[in-house]
Amino acid sequence: MRCVLIVCTVVANSTAVSDAAGARRLGNASIGMSIAGIVVTVLIIIIAVAVSLSSPSTCRYRYNGTCYNYRSSYYYGTSTCYGRIDYLNDYCYYN
Repeated sequence: MRCVLIVCTVVANSTAVSDAAGARRLGNASIGMSIAGIVVTVLIIIIAVAVSLSSPSTCRYRYNGTCYNYRSSYYYGTSTCYGRIDYLNDYCYYN
């Protein structure tokens, strides 16, 4: 059994060495595909970040961590606010 393993190893090594040009081509193709994969991945990440930064935000106003679409002046006692009142700055936030 031990001799069979040695013979198989010798045959595999001589086969690989006998086609050195083919092995070199496969190695170069592998390196090229690896570089192309890295470039494509970087481009996809750049495009995804650019799209996410350029997309308009659906939140126009924030008050206390909550998103509101509208803001109007609120005068206490003279109008009704159907949202959240910012008494300090005298605004009414609502959707």
